[in-house]
Amino acid sequence: MRVRVKLYGVLKTAARIENLELDLDMSATVRQLVRKLVDTVARTEFEAHLIDADLKDPRPNALIMVSGTEVGALNGLDTVLRDGDEIVFLPVAHGG
Repeated sequence: MRVRVKLYGVLKTAARIENLELDLDMSATVRQLVRKLVDTVARTEFEAHLIDADLKDPRPNALIMVSGTEVGALNGLDTVLRDGDEIVFLPVAHGG
């Protein structure tokens, strides 16, 4: 199946790409998509901005939406994707 990925903000800057399409196995999950996205972009800076180093999880650093719905309202990283889904990654601002 094929899905569309959109990156915004610092994620777009670090990846040096805004939109891409990825081919995934049928019944792939958001977790599998994230791994393929990191491997496809292949930029250490992008992975560092997307994946929380301690938790090994993208959710502290990015709001992830699947076809307009935030993954927290679905099944988190185990949300099963469908052909044609659009996955959006919006960076989360951290302050101190």
